[in-house]
Amino acid sequence: MDNGAQADLERQALDTYVKDQKVEDTVEEMMQALLEAKPANPTEWLLNKLEQDISNESEELSETDLHKLFSISRRITAEIIPQDTISMVISETLVLLNCDTVSLFVLDKKMDLLRLYASNLQTPIMVSPGQGIAGSVFNSRELVNIPDCYQDGNFDRSFDAKTGYFTKSLIAVPIVDYDGASAGVIQAINKQPHGSLQGQDSADKRAVGRNAIAFTRQDEKMVAHLCQHVAIAMRNADVYREAISSSERATGLLNTIQSLSQDLGTQSLLLTVTMHANKVVSAERSTVFIVDESVQQLWSVSTDTGQEIRIPKKAGIAGQCCSEGRVINIPDAYADPRFNQAIDKQTGFKTQSILAVPMFADDDGSKEGREVVGVIQMINKVSYDGQLEYFDDDDIQIMELFSRFVGPRLAQSSLTSNKGSSSSKSDPDRKEADMAISTSSAKTELVDQAEKKQNKAKRQSSMAGLGVLGEEDEEDEDESHFVEILGAGADGVIRRLHLSNASNCV
Repeated sequence: MDNGAQADLERQALDTYVKDQKVEDTVEEMMQALLEAKPANPTEWLLNKLEQDISNESEELSETDLHKLFSISRRITAEIIPQDTISMVISETLVLLNCDTVSLFVLDKKMDLLRLYASNLQTPIMVSPGQGIAGSVFNSRELVNIPDCYQDGNFDRSFDAKTGYFTKSLIAVPIVDYDGASAGVIQAINKQPHGSLQGQDSADKRAVGRNAIAFTRQDEKMVAHLCQHVAIAMRNADVYREAISSSERATGLLNTIQSLSQDLGTQSLLLTVTMHANKVVSAERSTVFIVDESVQQLWSVSTDTGQEIRIPKKAGIAGQCCSEGRVINIPDAYADPRFNQAIDKQTGFKTQSILAVPMFADDDGSKEGREVVGVIQMINKVSYDGQLEYFDDDDIQIMELFSRFVGPRLAQSSLTSNKGSSSSKSDPDRKEADMAISTSSAKTELVDQAEKKQNKAKRQSSMAGLGVLGEEDEEDEDESHFVEILGAGADGVIRRLHLSNASNCV
């Protein structure tokens, strides 16, 4: 066969192959995609697209991917401090997906908001569940993979318009807790070809978005598996946070009771009370206000700033707490019309949450049999990892118990000015004796309650096996709860929390 005949046969075979395999259609599709993307390096772009298409066709993770996933999961689940866990999740996901930005949305159950942490954020921000793509994923508990965000109607372009950033590809995967409830979302943006992020500076961020490629099927599988381990790590971190918080509450309340038994002057006592009050509820600042009936004012006897404050008895949040004799809890001070923003503007301090608790003393002459002698005002609840929160029911209960011990002692001091005078206020010896009696009574009450709690626990333990509960089990649980904390101490609190939550952490 001559060369011409051989060439004709090869050409016919090639035409048959092109027709059978639809090569022309494939080439046309790739060229169309190339012209739409207009990449800086067409050859590299085509190679990455082919790699992505091949990857999408494979339904199983490779051995290398599995090894990488397990290594990352071990490092994440080894962390127990909340902020360290969050930082580890973000940094490891960046490496796992080779993307430009990773955000972690964590549900704050107290505030019913999502706390957003991101690789490009210095401090977290709060967003509403259901807001944006991540919020939609949180509510639906379904993964979302968007190759081109600007072609998706749910994408909010305002961030890009404000910052100059360009968001191309995005993947958002829900973090589902052991009980099937949403606990958060991992969101990754702008997957990059391998090695393209090395040495990238902030000036090239828009180019990073332009060159981004879509997240693959393998990425979906790996992040979905990772989120299962993240859910465990986050729950362990929550247990640790609660254990530390409960331990600090117990320590602060125990120190307060101990201070009441010491022979301290009134000013020293109130300074000590202020310090312990901060620790009991993890407040950033606190102020003890004393009622001065002679001039109808509240005045501070000790503050964290060392400044004295005088306000009308019925003015402001502390005034309302005093005049109505009830607890006032404000999650967002700037959204409450009672809050005076002028002080923040003068000092530069930002008030977010406020808890005001009245302090009572016995008064046989009043209808209620007691009168308000002061107010403890706490400002800015701070979580273990330094994030601002708001005061919850546990904080209210423990501060009411706190004020129950401080109020009677405060009423006997020379700092209060009541309508009439009594021999206990004019006679120092009688005053000190009354203080000692008050302290002794408080300690006796605490011991009695602790013994009552122990006896009740024994009865419940013996009756539980018979499936019988007595009517006395319906007694007020709030006070005994804190007595239990006092009796357990720091180690006991941590041990009890770990035992009660152990089933949720594996």
